[in-house]
Amino acid sequence: MVNNTEIIGEYLGTVKNRVLTALLQSYMDNLDYDGMKSILKEAGLLELKDIRDVDPEGEIDFFSFKKIISAQNCLLYDSTHLLSEIGRKFSFYLFPFGKVFEEIVDEINELIITDWQVKIVENRAETIIIRVDKCIFCSEIGVSCELFKSFLINSLEKSLTSDYRIVPYETKENINNPNHNSFVLKLRIEKHL
Repeated sequence: MVNNTEIIGEYLGTVKNRVLTALLQSYMDNLDYDGMKSILKEAGLLELKDIRDVDPEGEIDFFSFKKIISAQNCLLYDSTHLLSEIGRKFSFYLFPFGKVFEEIVDEINELIITDWQVKIVENRAETIIIRVDKCIFCSEIGVSCELFKSFLINSLEKSLTSDYRIVPYETKENINNPNHNSFVLKLRIEKHL
């Protein structure tokens, strides 16, 4: 793979291999092996198809990771339900064991080091408000952030007991605004009836 660590600007950073492995595994579950390979081929990174065999604590440069996300957003354009399901599986593969939601938010910021931030703004018994600045999963104009929203919703849901569910509310975003990748996600925690 090409070493892009000298690239400056918005593509500077690193991503832990376990993030990429979790994302590729969620592609495999939802798109099968050929679908995953299509995304990697579109990104020009087909050599990463067997990344599961490498050190999970190793890292790739953010530029390469962003190429994969851009290829995904191109090939799966307007496939909101599919992207949401990929986000759900991504949450499962990245954090398969029970973790407190606050730990997950802290850890995602540590696993993907670049110019972005995920932050819990408000944490109450029945609501959680999350602010995402410069989300890397939806920075292209016209691309909604269903994948990362689903990742956050399912990460929170996994951290609760099974008698609770998460309901998003007030998650308006104008995907044609160049700054739409900075958003606030408001989640309500409800007890199953």
